[in-house]
Amino acid sequence: MSCNWRYIVDKIVCNNDQQASIFLQQKLKVGTIDQKFEIVQAIIDQAYPLMVNRFGNFLVQRCFEHGTPEQVISIAQAIRGNTLNLSMDAFGCHVVQKAFDCVPEEYKAIMVHELLRRIPETVIHRYACHVWQKLFELRWSGEPPQIMKYVNDALRGMWHEVALGETGSLVVQNIFENCLEEDKRPCVNEVLSSIDVVAHGQFGNWCIQHICEHGSIPDRTRAIDHILRFATEYSMDQFASKVVEKCLKVGGTDFLDRFLERVCEARPERPRMPLIDIAGDQFGNYLIQYILTQSDTQRREVVAAHIRKHMVSLRGSKYGSRVAMLCCNPAYATRPGPPAGMPSSRNNSRYGDYYGPDMGHPYSSDRRYGGANRNFGGYR
Repeated sequence: MSCNWRYIVDKIVCNNDQQASIFLQQKLKVGTIDQKFEIVQAIIDQAYPLMVNRFGNFLVQRCFEHGTPEQVISIAQAIRGNTLNLSMDAFGCHVVQKAFDCVPEEYKAIMVHELLRRIPETVIHRYACHVWQKLFELRWSGEPPQIMKYVNDALRGMWHEVALGETGSLVVQNIFENCLEEDKRPCVNEVLSSIDVVAHGQFGNWCIQHICEHGSIPDRTRAIDHILRFATEYSMDQFASKVVEKCLKVGGTDFLDRFLERVCEARPERPRMPLIDIAGDQFGNYLIQYILTQSDTQRREVVAAHIRKHMVSLRGSKYGSRVAMLCCNPAYATRPGPPAGMPSSRNNSRYGDYYGPDMGHPYSSDRRYGGANRNFGGYR
């Protein structure tokens, strides 16, 4: 039984017919060789309109898998000259990413050179940034094009601004992970030169976290030394505190000792050390909770001993009460508790309303940063 495949393709282009797209995708999976060839040919005839179509782009992507080598080249030729427009299209960008996996390298090189014409605009574009990430992940069998040479030239002096953006942060982290040392060095150096600004950014902080965890030893040392120099301020910032938390998790006892030395410094002009300010801060309290629950007994006791000296202040604080609660054990109670065997009702106590309800939430799910999304760290 013959079928008018072009008519079905027209329904997708003209009417946004989702069912027609699903039908053709299914046919490409289970149809005969002749049917697959005819369907792909019908798609090639309207390749560009399908690439920028909500349902058609999926169909074009399937053609890379089920078409003949000649048909794949025909689709690559339809992309040629349109790489920029497709990369900045909500649906076309997916086709370009798929093409980088499937088309011959000569066509990949053509697509790359088209992208290089507008680097600053496309690197931070909400759709094209994903194409750039795909590009940095590519492995070439022959001589690879000098992509990073052009990218570094175009973005010289702008890398810290790129890192601060939602999309740019992902691209920068992708460069850290996938590019050669000499290719990524200008980017790393500029980000570290502006570490203070980047670490305080909603999306930039993920770039600094990446360096602290995965960077070279000199880069990690440079970043960590700066963070420790401003440990108190960073610990009480909405986004920079996430960098401190990452360092606590990956830096081991070496970072923890240096951090505690910094925040437990006695100051002649005031009795409260920075540790107490951090413990009562809406963002810093999570860092102290982490230390109290995850560090070894000796270091935990050092922190707890300082906290107990300020229990009255911390118990009266919305955020400090969470830290104070972790230091309330029978051996170090700062006020008499009920006799053994008697139930303790926090709701009837002076302090119950401060820390009772909050402790109902586990530590791991309690932290919130106003919409910051982990998809810009190690996730895409």
